[in-house]
Amino acid sequence: MEAKFRNYIIKNNLLDNCKKLLLAVSGGPDSLVMLELFSKLKEDFDLEIAVAHLDHMLRKESAAEAKFVKNYTEKKGFDFFAKQVNLPALIKKNNSSIEAMAREIRLNFFKKIIKNYNYDLLALAHHRDDQAETVLLNLFRGSGLQGLSGIKAKTEVKGIKIIHPLLEFSKAEILSYCRKNNLKPRFDSSNNEDVYSRNIIRNKIFPLVEKKINKNAREVIARNSNLIAAENKFLQKIALKEYNNILNKEEKNTISVDFNKFIKLDQVLQRRIYRHIYKKLNNNLDDFYLEHIREIEKLIQDKKTGRGIDIAADIRVEISYSNLIFFKKENMEKENMDKIKYEPEKKLKIDQERILESEILDINDFSFTNDSLVAAFDYEKLNLPLFLRNRKPGDSFKPLGMSGHKKVKDILIDQKVPKPKRDELLLVVDSNDNILWLVPYKISDTYKITKETDKVLILKLKY
Repeated sequence: MEAKFRNYIIKNNLLDNCKKLLLAVSGGPDSLVMLELFSKLKEDFDLEIAVAHLDHMLRKESAAEAKFVKNYTEKKGFDFFAKQVNLPALIKKNNSSIEAMAREIRLNFFKKIIKNYNYDLLALAHHRDDQAETVLLNLFRGSGLQGLSGIKAKTEVKGIKIIHPLLEFSKAEILSYCRKNNLKPRFDSSNNEDVYSRNIIRNKIFPLVEKKINKNAREVIARNSNLIAAENKFLQKIALKEYNNILNKEEKNTISVDFNKFIKLDQVLQRRIYRHIYKKLNNNLDDFYLEHIREIEKLIQDKKTGRGIDIAADIRVEISYSNLIFFKKENMEKENMDKIKYEPEKKLKIDQERILESEILDINDFSFTNDSLVAAFDYEKLNLPLFLRNRKPGDSFKPLGMSGHKKVKDILIDQKVPKPKRDELLLVVDSNDNILWLVPYKISDTYKITKETDKVLILKLKY
C-alpha cells in the first residue's frame, strides 16, 4: 500500500514544488492512514509536515478526538494546529445548513494556517468510495460532466491548493491497513445516521446496488469518473480555445466577448464559456446553476442591445451592440467621482491605473496626432482651472466639427460604449463646468486650435 501511495503521488505530480505540506486529520481511519503514509515517505519527498484538526463540537466525543490527534501528531514530531468551533450555535445564529457552514469554517481555518505559516499544499483524505459517493450525489443534483468527474487528484478551492492522495484506495484497503499497522482510529458515529445526503447514498443506496446490480459498483463508478474527467478536460480545452477566439476584453471585473461569433458556437461550448467567465469574475462556481444558464440563453435569443439580466454573485450579463458583456455589479456601480482640480503642466494620478499629464507649447512647436488619449486646445480660450469628473445626467457639448450641441449619452451610444463602461469615463471641464474633452472620444469645438492660436495646451492620459 505504501508503494501504491508513493506511485500515485508521483504519477499525478501531487507534490511538485511542495516543501511544506499541511494534512487535514480528523482522527478517523482515512486521515489517520494518510498521516501514517506521509510520515513514512516524508524523507523520500523531502517534506516538512504539519497537521490541522478542527473540532466542530457536534458530538460529545469530539474533544477526545482532538486530543487523540494531538497526541498522535506530537509523537510523530509534527507541528499541530487545532481549533474548536461551536458549530451548532453558529448554524442556529446564521440559519445555515450544517454541511455548508462546516465546509466554510474548515476552509477558512486551513487557509489561515497556510497563509500564516507558508504551507504549499493541503492534503485531504478522500478515498475511492468517497469518489463514488460524490459522483452519484452530483448526478442527483444535475451538475453535468464537471460534477460527474468527481474529486480531482489536484485542485484549488478559494485560493487553497489541495491534493487528494488516497483516491486510488477503497475504504476496505484503508481499514485493512489500520488493522495491519495497529492504528487505532476514531470513528464518527454520525456517519451511521441517515440524515445527510451522502450518508443515505453510503448506507442505503450503495448496499442495495451492490447486492442487486453490481458488487463492484463503487469501483466502477470511481473508474468511470476518471474517464469522464478526461473527456471533460478535452472539451474544456476546446472551449477555452473558442473563448480566446471570441474574447474582446478581459478585465478584473468585466469580460466582453464578440456576440456574433459567440452565437455561432455549439450550445455545449457556449455553456462551458458561461461557466469559465463566471469563475473568472467570482473566483469559483458557487451558486451558478443551470437555471442561470437558461436565463442567459433567453437573453441571447432576443438579440436586443441594451437588454440585460442579473445572475448569481452580483454578476450582470448584457448585450451591447456586437458585445456580450459580463460584469461584477458591486465593483461597477460606483458613485461619480468628485471633481478633481487639475493644474496644467503637472502630473495628476487619477487612480491606480490612470495618470493625466500636460504641456503648454508655442503653436510653432505643435503638431497634431491621431492618438485618442492625447487632446489639444487653444490655451488662451480656456477658463482655468480645469477639473476632471465623471459624466452627469444631461451633460452635453459641441463636438469638434459639429454645428450644434450633442448629449454625452448620445455620443457614447454612437461610439457603442457598453453601459457598464460609461460611468467610468472621464470628462475634462473648465472652471464653468463646460466640457473640453470626453476622453477618449470627442473634444469640444469651442476650444479648438485655429489660425489665431498662439499657445496650445496638450493633455495626455496614460495607463
